[in-house]
Amino acid sequence: MKFAFTTLLCCIVSNLTLHATTYYVSLSGSNSNTGTSATKPWKSIANINSKNFKGDTILFQGGSTYGGSMYFTSSDVGTASKPIVISSYGSGKATINSGTSNGIYIYNAAGFKIKNLTINGSGRTTNTGSGIFFYMDKSATHLPYIRIESVETYGYHDYGICVGSWNYSSGYSDVSITRSNAHGNGSAGIFFYAQSSYAHKNIYIGYSKVYNNSGIADQKYSNSGNGIKLGSADGAVIEYCTAYNNGWLHSNADGGPMGIWAYQSNNVLIQYNESHHNKTGTNKDGGGFDFDGACTNSTMQYNYSHDNYGGGYVIAQFSGALLMKNITIRYNISENDGRKNDYGAIHMWSSSTSGGVQTVNIYNNTVYITPSLNAVPKGFYIRGGPISGVKVRNNIFQTTGAVQVVNVPFPSSSTFQGNDYWSTGSMFKILWGSSSYSSLNSWRTSTGQEKVNGIASGLQLDPQFSETTTGVTFSDASQITQLKRYKLKSTSGLINKGLNLTSLFGINVGTKDFWGNSIVNKTTFNMGAYQLTTGAKTGNDLELVQTDKSDLTPATIHIFPNPVTVNSTIRFASSVSGKAAVQLYNIEGKLVSTLFSGEMQAGEYSNLPLDAGKLVNGEYFIVFSNDGKVVTQKIIVAR
Repeated sequence: MKFAFTTLLCCIVSNLTLHATTYYVSLSGSNSNTGTSATKPWKSIANINSKNFKGDTILFQGGSTYGGSMYFTSSDVGTASKPIVISSYGSGKATINSGTSNGIYIYNAAGFKIKNLTINGSGRTTNTGSGIFFYMDKSATHLPYIRIESVETYGYHDYGICVGSWNYSSGYSDVSITRSNAHGNGSAGIFFYAQSSYAHKNIYIGYSKVYNNSGIADQKYSNSGNGIKLGSADGAVIEYCTAYNNGWLHSNADGGPMGIWAYQSNNVLIQYNESHHNKTGTNKDGGGFDFDGACTNSTMQYNYSHDNYGGGYVIAQFSGALLMKNITIRYNISENDGRKNDYGAIHMWSSSTSGGVQTVNIYNNTVYITPSLNAVPKGFYIRGGPISGVKVRNNIFQTTGAVQVVNVPFPSSSTFQGNDYWSTGSMFKILWGSSSYSSLNSWRTSTGQEKVNGIASGLQLDPQFSETTTGVTFSDASQITQLKRYKLKSTSGLINKGLNLTSLFGINVGTKDFWGNSIVNKTTFNMGAYQLTTGAKTGNDLELVQTDKSDLTPATIHIFPNPVTVNSTIRFASSVSGKAAVQLYNIEGKLVSTLFSGEMQAGEYSNLPLDAGKLVNGEYFIVFSNDGKVVTQKIIVAR
C-alpha cells in the first residue's frame, strides 16, 4: 500500500511538471494561436480568462499595453515549487491597463508569482477596484505562497496591492511583496486584512515604495490614504520601504491614515524604513509609523520618520480590539513630526478595550521637533488611557521654540529613566498630570521620575548632534543610515551616559544602533539612537551575541526569512569554541560559497548575510560545521 501511494504521488507530481506550459501574449499575435511559443502568441487577455492554469507561466511582451482584467479562481492551481507565473518577456515591462476594474483578481487561490509588470487603472476617481487583489472566503484554511516582485500599480480607487480574507481565522501564508511601487491609488498602496486577528501567516514586505495614495473624500469607514496597512498578521516583516505623501483626502472623523502600520497583528517587525510627509484631511493621524489595536509582541527599530502631519511613532488601542501588549520602539529617529493637529513625535493613545495598552519599552530613540503653525506638537505624548507598564529610557528629546518636551496626563502609566531632555528658544516644559515643570530637577524632585534605585538619572544637556542640516529625504530607504545629523559629536555629554538596560532591567537591547554600529559586548551606552564610541565595531562585522552558553545546544543554525526573496540573515551558535565554517550547497551537493570560515568562540553569532541576488531559484542547504559536528538547514530561494 505504501508503494502504491508513493507511486501515485510521484505520478501526480510528474504529471503536473509535464503539463506546465509557458503561454505568450503579444499585440502582434492572434487569439486563434496556441499561445505556447513566442512565434504564435495570443493577442489579448481574453484567452487567459477562458483557461485554467496548473503551474503554468503567462508572459506578456514587454513594452506593450494590454487592455482588460485577469481573473483566476481555485481551478487555477499553483504551488511554491511550481507557481503560476505572470510576467513580461522581451525588452522592458508589459503594462496591463484594466480601466475601471481590478487589474489581476485571484479568488480562493494562491501559488502565484506576479513579477516585472506595470498594472494601472483609469484613475482613483473613476476606477472601482484594485491593482492586484487576492481574496479568499474558504473556511478553516490557509492558502500558501504569493510572490509579488518588481510590480508597479497605480490609478485604482481602492488599493495598489490587496491581500484579504473574510472567513474568521482563514487567511494566506508565505506571502512576499518586494521591489514594488504602489502609488496614485485611493485607499492604500499595500493592504492586508482578514475577519479575525492573526489570520495571515509569514508575511514579508520589503524594498518597496508607497506614495501619493490620496485617501477618499467620501469614504464611510475609518481610514483611507495609507501607505502600507498590515492587518491580521501573525509573523511579519516590513523593511527597507518608503512611504510618503499619502492621505491628504482622508475625510472620516473616526480614524486616519498612516505611512506604515499594523493592527490586530502579532510578532511584527518594522525596520529600516523611511516614512515622511504623510497627511490627513481631518484631525486624525497622518503619521509615520503605528502599532494599532491588538498588536502584540512587536517591534519598530532603525526607522526614520519625519515631516508627517501626525505622530512619528504611534501606539494606539482602538475600541473593540483584543489585548495590546509587549511593544518595543527602539533606535528610531523622529524629526519634525506632528506638523498638524495635536501629536507627539512618540505618541500613545488607548481606549479601555481589553485593558488598554500594556508593557511598552521605548528606548534609545532620538527625537527632534520644532514648532508648527498648524499644530501643538510634543516630544513624547500620551493623549489618553488606560495605559500601563510604559518604560521610557535612554532617549533624546530635543525641542525648540516652546514645544513641550513631555506631556503625560496619566502619571501612573509611565516610568522615565536615563533620558536627555533639551529645549531651546523658550522655557523648558514637562507636563505631568496636572502640573507643569520648567526643569528636569524640579520634575524629578516632585514626581520621583528619572531615578534608578533612588539615584538620579537623566540629563538636561545639549546633545551636540554632528550636523545642523534637517529635512533630509532619501529616495531609497536602504540609504537612511547616511543621515549624519543625529550622530553625536565626540564632545557630547550623552556619550556613555545611558543606562545599561540589560544589566539593570534584563532587556535584550539587540545587536546594533540606527547606523549599524555594533553594541554587542558593550557595557556602557549613549543616550539616543547613536551608539558608536571608541573601539566599537561597525555594522559589517560578524556579531557575537551575549548568550548564556549553558543554554546552547552543541550547534544550531537559523535563517530568516526563509524562503529567501532578496536576502536573509543567518544566526548560528555553538556551545564550544574552535574552527568553524558556514557553507552554502546546492540541491546536488555542490559547494556554492563559503559564508564564514575561521576560529569561533562559543556563543551565538548574528549578522551573517545571505544574498540571493546571484542564486537561481530552488533548494539549497546551509551547512554549519564546528568541532566535528555538522548541522544542516534547508532553504528555498524564490526570487
